[in-house]
Amino acid sequence: MSKLPVKILTPVGMMGYGYEVDKVYKGIQLGASAIIIDAGSTDSGPQKLALNEGTCPHEAHVRDFAHVLDAIFHHKLKLIITSAGGDGSNYHVDEFVKIVDDYCLEKGYSLKLGKIYANVPKDIVRKALKKRVVTPCGAVPELTQGEIDLAVQIVAQMGHEPLVDLMEKHPDYDIIISGRTYDPSGYAAYCINQGITNWGTAYHMGKVMECGAQCSWPKSKEALATIWDDRFDILPLQTFSKCSPQSLAAHSLYENPNTELHYGPGGVLDLKPSSYKTTGPRSAGATGALFHKTPYSVKLEGAKVGGNRSIWMGSFRDPVLISQIDDFQVRLKEHLYAKFPQHKFEVVTKAYGKDGTMGPLETDTSVAKEIFLLGEVMHEDQITATQIANVGRVFCVHAPYKGQVSTTGNYAMPLTNLEIPLGRTCSFNIYHLLPVDDPLSLFPSSVQTVGPNQSTATRNPKFGFDLIQPDPEATSTYTNGVAPEAESNVKLVRGQTPVTKIAKDIRSKNAGPYEITFDIIFNDLAAYNFAKGSPKLTAEYLAPLWRSSPKDVIGCQFSEPARAFKFTLPRPWGAGGFGERDLHCSQQHVPLLNLVL
Repeated sequence: MSKLPVKILTPVGMMGYGYEVDKVYKGIQLGASAIIIDAGSTDSGPQKLALNEGTCPHEAHVRDFAHVLDAIFHHKLKLIITSAGGDGSNYHVDEFVKIVDDYCLEKGYSLKLGKIYANVPKDIVRKALKKRVVTPCGAVPELTQGEIDLAVQIVAQMGHEPLVDLMEKHPDYDIIISGRTYDPSGYAAYCINQGITNWGTAYHMGKVMECGAQCSWPKSKEALATIWDDRFDILPLQTFSKCSPQSLAAHSLYENPNTELHYGPGGVLDLKPSSYKTTGPRSAGATGALFHKTPYSVKLEGAKVGGNRSIWMGSFRDPVLISQIDDFQVRLKEHLYAKFPQHKFEVVTKAYGKDGTMGPLETDTSVAKEIFLLGEVMHEDQITATQIANVGRVFCVHAPYKGQVSTTGNYAMPLTNLEIPLGRTCSFNIYHLLPVDDPLSLFPSSVQTVGPNQSTATRNPKFGFDLIQPDPEATSTYTNGVAPEAESNVKLVRGQTPVTKIAKDIRSKNAGPYEITFDIIFNDLAAYNFAKGSPKLTAEYLAPLWRSSPKDVIGCQFSEPARAFKFTLPRPWGAGGFGERDLHCSQQHVPLLNLVL
């Protein structure tokens, strides 16, 4: 029988990132009935799909599974892991299942595990493309038959329906491991299965909880959600951290291009009617979100492999050479293409200290006292790529330049091997929407026993509780969710107020592989209202700060519950491909720091 409220524990926002084990048992002590951890994201690049690599090392997943498997066996909780391995491919679902099976065999735990695959046969995508029903998801190129052929594998993001279906057919399940899953879906599925009828509540909570306690200030890992039909609360389990109405609202718009509308399989989460309030000394909650059903579609993700990459790296300290760094890089590339005219290759250099992080988005091209130069070469053959990288490094060391006064060498080299082969490059090439008639059709599921056929271990209802330490006195320097460095009594004068004086969080983040979103979270309502009147927070003013055009801006919005401003641009490069500069796009926010509102 379902029993409200539902309580869900998330020890960490990404399976494999690690967490404090005692906080797992603290969450259980507080009444959690399920542990849910998302493992998926395109954040860490396309190599997961293209090369079957994981977001985290295999050993990190083994470590994180061990503690939660102990917990669910001894305390009879449910365990739901979504987007196995990061990409949610069938390969990584099977890897996770084997980790679970091996540990359960070792410990003598006999558990019932359901798994759901998310790989999509290419023929399905080819037929849909011919029918012209496949559409780009955001600032993405149109899909072609050629790109489908090049994709190593394709996965689809499932909604809550495949998970709910498995839960209903096998209510005695202990564990579910799913392939690629829309981030909030695992949370929404468990809530719906437990009797929550308001999908807006379920999905809004899942949107926040899939990152663990990142919605708290200072951000932390372990979080407990308590969910009723019309509202939910979030409690960070680290006593130095707290969740406030603003921190919860601010995270509700995190890494999304839109502040209020979040699109997913079969519907859109609408946060416009949401409201937020303090629910305890360190907890906050939300109510009012809606889920509007739409014609059902799923997001497809695919990646392809490119040539092999080799790199070299080092630094320049000579101010004479640094003053010519742009010309030096041009001559370097010309030298390589002249030396290897018979080869088809690409070379990229990144001058850190000038524009290495932002590249074509950088408008401040002044130089520092030293430059770190990273060179990358891509060629179909790894040996040839390394050979070209060798010639590039030697040029950096010995090439003459105007005004040179030192002839022993130009380039400080910090590492050996001097050239480093890195293997295949990868890139996303499918990030598109596919309409489907049946939400279950692409996601086959099965159930199996992991561990021995019958448990040889004995359940201990007190297991792990001895690890719980008495809560220390809170040591957070945050008061009511406001950082001390974010001043709340600044005199607001138009044209004279630096944004850094009235904002507690200024950030950038990728919103999928093809977009960058920027957020400014203001100290209080007065600062927010002051900012709303600024001519600086417009597409026309902001776009040129990233060498973009106002017509390229995807969104430019304010959010009163979060006291926030958001705008979104297309990425000038696809995430994780050759020449990548900032995979998470977390260092693209710097031009905002110079704004005077």
